[in-house]
Amino acid sequence: MRSFLNISILSLLFTLVFLGCKKNKDNVFSEYDEVDLSTKAMIKVNYNVAFYNDPFVQIKINDVRVSGTNVRSRFPFPGGGFNTFGGSTGDYLPIAAGPNTKISVSIPKKGTNIDSIDVYTTSVATVAGKRYSLHVADSLNRKGLFIDEDFELPDSGFVKMRFVNLIANAPFIDLYNGTNLVAANIPFMGISDKFLISTGTTAAPASTVWTIRAGGSGPTGTVIATYTSGSTILNRRIYTAFATGYTGYPTSGSDLRKPYVAFYYVR
Repeated sequence: MRSFLNISILSLLFTLVFLGCKKNKDNVFSEYDEVDLSTKAMIKVNYNVAFYNDPFVQIKINDVRVSGTNVRSRFPFPGGGFNTFGGSTGDYLPIAAGPNTKISVSIPKKGTNIDSIDVYTTSVATVAGKRYSLHVADSLNRKGLFIDEDFELPDSGFVKMRFVNLIANAPFIDLYNGTNLVAANIPFMGISDKFLISTGTTAAPASTVWTIRAGGSGPTGTVIATYTSGSTILNRRIYTAFATGYTGYPTSGSDLRKPYVAFYYVR
């Protein structure tokens, strides 16, 4: 009798937990709680400051820490992405919408959330109901690019993308899908127009191979970095592709300053 009662209680708890989880209706493999977008905006911080010693940093919104201390270069927080650190979900942080939201990145004092070294700080304006991404990268001075994301899903058979150049010592970057040039001459801290990639539902599928080259160097130009993944052409997704790191470093090895082409879900 006791065993039956225990099984019944466990079954009830499992049912309650299952019903309490809200699955992402866009099938981006995240669980989430509904956010009132009448007063909230959503934000992602794509952190790409490639220090030699790769320190972990913290992210704060209006001086309140919203991350752990596991954020490092090539980390779109929250969520991560492909060829990045973190997970591979389309998560954004809800924030109170308004004209002056402070966003800061810092190296904390060990074991605390107290800022030790300020890495980047800015103030942004947001509108309720919109999604934003803040790209942070490094030149002689830290730079940020604040983007109002396009959240409208493409038709079935396609993915929608934009491409950001976050390589400070590459003035212009081209992005190739297979042998096809899809974003040309994107300047440092610049973003391309939107473009569509076929997933193969209604037309020949796009390549799963992505390559970045110096702007204008053509399809036989020297490869800066490459990445291959079928997850980058899933049906009816929205991605941001980005070039990060620095040219001139060996593409093999563990030095995080080497160049990468990476992706994150917008939706």
